[in-house]
Amino acid sequence: METQNTDVKSNTRLINNYISKYKESKRPIAVSFKKKLKHLNSSDRYTHLIHTYPAKLLMHIPYFFLNNSVFSKKGDYVLDPFCGTGTVLLESILANRKALGADANPLARLIANVKTEKQNYKELRKHLTNIIYRSKKYDFAPIPEVVNINHWFPKKTQKNLAKILKAIKGLKDEKIRSFFLVCFSNCVKKVSYADPRIAVPVKINPERFKDDINKYNGTKKYLKKIEQIDVFDKFKSISLLNIERLNTLNKEVEKKFKAKVISNDARKLTSSIKSKRKLKDNSVQLIITSPPYAGAQKYIRSSSLNLGWTEMADAFELLELDKKNIGRENYKISELEIKLTGINKADSLIKQIFLIDKIRAKIIAQYLIDMKSAIDESIRVLKKGGYFVLIVGNNKVCNKEFNTQKYLTEVVEKKGLTLIFKLIDDIKSYGLMTKRNKTADIISREWVLVFKK
Repeated sequence: METQNTDVKSNTRLINNYISKYKESKRPIAVSFKKKLKHLNSSDRYTHLIHTYPAKLLMHIPYFFLNNSVFSKKGDYVLDPFCGTGTVLLESILANRKALGADANPLARLIANVKTEKQNYKELRKHLTNIIYRSKKYDFAPIPEVVNINHWFPKKTQKNLAKILKAIKGLKDEKIRSFFLVCFSNCVKKVSYADPRIAVPVKINPERFKDDINKYNGTKKYLKKIEQIDVFDKFKSISLLNIERLNTLNKEVEKKFKAKVISNDARKLTSSIKSKRKLKDNSVQLIITSPPYAGAQKYIRSSSLNLGWTEMADAFELLELDKKNIGRENYKISELEIKLTGINKADSLIKQIFLIDKIRAKIIAQYLIDMKSAIDESIRVLKKGGYFVLIVGNNKVCNKEFNTQKYLTEVVEKKGLTLIFKLIDDIKSYGLMTKRNKTADIISREWVLVFKK
């Protein structure tokens, strides 16, 4: 806490300096959040690592914008309309704020809720022992519908995962059941043939390394290990580690500071996930969010094995979930009619790209249309005098720059908000931002846009 209090003073000075500097120069300011907040670099901080997930927001960024006296105060509401697995939500409650989130991926929503909710340490350990005991006793458990299951999992692993799932589903307490479902989900890819280095499932293939004997032998050894892995032990070790992580959260967060995922769509913010009632106008003091990138993210595909095993989505439901994602890539030929966005420079680019690649043109046009709706909704719930922190990256489409930060800045300013400063932070990698083809581009910088309503 002493480090955090020191950071509040230091961050406040920096922010006021950024505001003054940008007001004078109108030029983006280069920063390195990892250098400024070195004490966060190597820490397994509370429950951030409770589950793997692609393209996670660097925790340093919400930490910086929450731990200062400029943007919000203790007890204020903070919103992340693209919350993913809850990085902003967790940092908000650690900074004594109340947090709200939205996300289209049901797996992300589950993780975000579990990682920000306090639970009884002893109860969780007792239930874990019971889950392992019961799952080993089952003679049979039904195997969920998982896409290409035999391609991804050994037969023995399938049977044992199904037994653990059956034991978890037998838990009566929803909070406890959700916790162990997250632990189970985090176990799934770790006992599969999927390459652990790649977010989107890709089966490990030793033949790719036939010219490198060391890599070839290493890959064969890893596959043999997967064939022989004790699924019960793997699940137990993941669960024990997550129980310890949750216990650190129990000691730190006051009961009155809670996080809640309230919506499955950033374009329609509701008061709760099961309600159709809109979140109140002017009810949020601070928004911190890192929206998806145009055509660069495959969140549903990367979660497909987890969604199948946790019975959140079968093959058909995966397609439906993908359709709901902003920035999606999959369109039918019948959907390729282009609607312009009203952002002049973006529309000019869309027309150029349409002549080269109709699908790419559709992806970026629809992305901007959807982002305009999401931004409108965020601004609706933001208080007058509140702040909107938008973290985005530019990329290339058909070898032409898609200047996301510029387009979204124009959208927000047209709604009457004032840009108080822009920061640029270099990043080494960002999960799913990989080159798809010769005309695509790896995103290497993040723009942090800070607006005031």
